Amino acid sequence: MQLLLYANNGWLLVEGTVKAVVPVMAVSHLAFMLFTLPKLNKIRAEAGKSAAEARNTASHPMVVIPVYAVAAASGLCALSNIFAQPVMPSLLEMMQRPALLLVLLILPSFVVLKRYRTVLSGQQAERPFWKKLLTAAVTAAGTLFLLCAVVFAASLYGINASKLPEASDMMNHHLLDEGGGSPTMMSGHSTHQDHGGMVEVASLTGDLAAPADRKFELVAQQQKIRLSSGAVVDAWTYNGELAPELRVRYGDMVEVKLVNKDIDAGVTIHWHGYNVPNAMDGVPGMTQNVVKPGESFTYKFRAEQEGTYWFHSHQQASEQVVKGLFGSLIVESKNKAGNVDEELILINHDWVTDQGEKTAFGEEDETQTKQVEPGRKVKLRIINTDNYSQKYRLQGTGYQITAIDGVDIQEPGQLTDRTAFRVASGGRYDLSFTMPEHPVQFKMGDGKDAESPGVIFYSDTLPEMQPFEKESELFDPSHYGKPVVNELTTAAAFDREFVMILGNEMGFYNGKFHFLWTINGKVHPHTPTFVVKEGDKVKTTFVNRSLTEHPMHLHGHHMIVLKKNGREVATPWYTDTLNVYAGETYEVAFLANNPGMWMDHCHNLDHAKTGMILHLMYDHVLPSYEVGTRSGNLPD
Repeated sequence: MQLLLYANNGWLLVEGTVKAVVPVMAVSHLAFMLFTLPKLNKIRAEAGKSAAEARNTASHPMVVIPVYAVAAASGLCALSNIFAQPVMPSLLEMMQRPALLLVLLILPSFVVLKRYRTVLSGQQAERPFWKKLLTAAVTAAGTLFLLCAVVFAASLYGINASKLPEASDMMNHHLLDEGGGSPTMMSGHSTHQDHGGMVEVASLTGDLAAPADRKFELVAQQQKIRLSSGAVVDAWTYNGELAPELRVRYGDMVEVKLVNKDIDAGVTIHWHGYNVPNAMDGVPGMTQNVVKPGESFTYKFRAEQEGTYWFHSHQQASEQVVKGLFGSLIVESKNKAGNVDEELILINHDWVTDQGEKTAFGEEDETQTKQVEPGRKVKLRIINTDNYSQKYRLQGTGYQITAIDGVDIQEPGQLTDRTAFRVASGGRYDLSFTMPEHPVQFKMGDGKDAESPGVIFYSDTLPEMQPFEKESELFDPSHYGKPVVNELTTAAAFDREFVMILGNEMGFYNGKFHFLWTINGKVHPHTPTFVVKEGDKVKTTFVNRSLTEHPMHLHGHHMIVLKKNGREVATPWYTDTLNVYAGETYEVAFLANNPGMWMDHCHNLDHAKTGMILHLMYDHVLPSYEVGTRSGNLPD
């Protein structure tokens, strides 16, 4: 299996497993080959000798114990792929499995040695079955006790070591990764010092002098909301509504005042996928302080990216986004008319209601209808707020995917209505089609999923929702449209190269037992801080060694996808939230042109909550805020 992974995806996907498995398997299997096999061959060669001699040889400890060792080592390695995946293990971590193997063999070895002495003394007699069973049970219980003692000691250590500090500044000063590039201003400094040319995050506001072209106020408040089915949500909202829309034009100076009415833990607004100045990014403890009840904060930025985006609170986001603190940000082109006649925003979310969990597009958890005249151009803006990627289908006409994560696709091709597509958590796709004479249906999920929300587009008489035919293919952006060509896609070399190996293990986070999701074998705040210089061309390699997908989201920048599973993609594309499935590798690149301190994390917010976060740091930027219970700044 590992050889196959290595052949298909390269060394990074198997390095941790090989380094962790080889020592323990080498010890057990080498003992088996050096001691057990020769003695078994001796028994075979001396088949004509007495049964007593054969029994003496077969019961020899160096025949039996290596067999136990091989079985125990195989079990340890198999279980570790689920509960403690090895990722870039240190020498100490590599020796942990052989040490644990020795612990597991203590009592079985004692029993085997005692039995062998009995055989040699000639006192061996056939024991009753219950005695054999009792011996096995006592041995297993004793081994389990030793194992529990080891686990207990490790747990005590893990509980204490995993507790988060009351206050810190979000950087890992002990593990600064400069990506193999030239030394940065952070080189050799374990604490940030006041060097010439350094600036603080709070000062990275952009040019605020121009008056606002569009002003909005968003009030974070608790509100009961009724979905179209009648189910009621105890929601946390902006302005008392689910998924409010902010719509502006390219070039507008946008001003948004956030007011916290009654969200006790505090709130922020992060502009997901929008490359705002760092101080406007909305990450508590990194780019601002959390907005507490009765307080406000004003965001101001120039709208210099067209397309479909969304915003959400980044304070305890795994809870606050689920409860409803999000909305859409639509930036229209300078020429508003464009070539679209009808437009619909479909922002899907799973709501917890008084009638159980409901999946909806905004407030619509049932099939919507929209009347459209034949020949009109329809645009769907699809936003996925769920923690996992979601599949979508359009049936009844061919269509185009015209943008991914707000960035237009050049020369998009025509897709058949049997083509499904999947959008990462936090991702956005723009879809367009020309309305035919007959109805068109759009649906979230597989066609067989009758409960998922959908939309019926019709021109004349409203039809009933029809079953979806089985999809014939899944859309692949790496073979679609015209390839992006720029200084990143043509770069012969990069200024810095980083690796993010995504894994999982059972362990402790902030003193509590969790299924942890790791980056390079660690969880935040023990993950590295990536350090870059302004102007650098930066490459990042994502390697997913874990058991599930991870939508990797870099704040403040769009990444361009260059390679998938070690092979160049046919059509590089821009994204800000790249879904990396289990067993996949991707190489992406970005230009370091937006100074600040930025989160780079999994947008399955439950994964981020338990540490799947690291930070991208420009070398001339200093922190302005602190994170932790003392300040109340609790980002995830």
